Amino acid sequence: MLLFMADYKKYPVSELEKLRFDEEEFYKKYDNCILLQTCNRIEIYFDNSCSNIDLNNLNDDFKGFDILKDGDAILHLLRTASGLESMIVGEDQIIGQIKKSHYNAKKHGKTTRYLDTIFLKAIHVGQRARRETKINKGGVSIGSAAVELVEKTVGLKNKNILVIGAGEIGTLVAKALIEKNTKAIVVANRTYERAERLANELKGMAVHFDKLKEALNFSDIIICATASPHHILDKSNLKDIEGKKIIVDIANPRDVDDNVRELPNIILYTIDDLRLVSDENLKKRKNEIPIVETIIEDELRILLKQLKKLNVEDIIKDYDNYIEHIRKKEVEKALKMMENGKEPEKVLEKFSEVFAKRIIHDFVKFVHGDCVDKETLKKIVNVLSKKYKK
Repeated sequence: MLLFMADYKKYPVSELEKLRFDEEEFYKKYDNCILLQTCNRIEIYFDNSCSNIDLNNLNDDFKGFDILKDGDAILHLLRTASGLESMIVGEDQIIGQIKKSHYNAKKHGKTTRYLDTIFLKAIHVGQRARRETKINKGGVSIGSAAVELVEKTVGLKNKNILVIGAGEIGTLVAKALIEKNTKAIVVANRTYERAERLANELKGMAVHFDKLKEALNFSDIIICATASPHHILDKSNLKDIEGKKIIVDIANPRDVDDNVRELPNIILYTIDDLRLVSDENLKKRKNEIPIVETIIEDELRILLKQLKKLNVEDIIKDYDNYIEHIRKKEVEKALKMMENGKEPEKVLEKFSEVFAKRIIHDFVKFVHGDCVDKETLKKIVNVLSKKYKK
């Protein structure tokens, strides 16, 4: 396997955004791969055993990405699924994101048996890590981290909160806010019905998107978590907003243009600022990490055996196809000979003789090649010849 990766450890969110791909366009261009994109990582996994993989072209296409190969790439995916590579250690959302990425690649017809096996194992490992350890104990989502960040920096008590976005991340924010001592919670979403459902859970109120400016003026803290491909807030639509505002942008891609920082009454936090929460989160779960790593080691051994078996099965299948091709060709010749009046015994004798000679001819030609492991070949022939000795 070949992995091209860029994540929060190397790039701030603003730089990661420049490296993101449009999924539809990506899968039009690339085969035998899976694209995994989250708010703080972009990873492309290729099955490099496929003959149409051109490494030179890929290196040019993915400049700025780090590269991991084979066992290192597989180990990274298992660690990612287990939450060990996340900014918020142990966060649960990554499993759903890996599932979705695998599903989307499969829907586009871009996965292989090799990639399917690895990704299904990664999902299993992530689930097992959370089931058997406390790596995800407490609030470990991006949403809960955003709420925790606000609580630590400016406080939530008696504050009016506006949540923009009622999708997956917005819901995580909402869950984190339920137990907090806020004054009022407002939910805005392009689809009003979704905003209303989430607001009901929070015992808050929903607003239509065309009333966003009024909601912004009303709020002290704004948490942005939409799935919009474009900015929904920038300097131009915030310049007339009254009072000091704290904005936390955890959308993927970002909801808020960096130019809002130029406004004196706006303080903007992004995913990059969640490192404060991430460091404390890591301290809480540090004792669980070795246990998760042991699970990963166990499952990696099992996976590597599966992949080895998969490779052997592919070789056997190819060999079977090769033999079957020769058999059919010689059977056709034998049938024509019988149609022309040849005795069946002689035809059968001739068929077996030609069939064997054809296989031996191809084998000898192969043995004389330069890229053959002669010792391994010798062992195989010895084992097979002993089998038929009287």
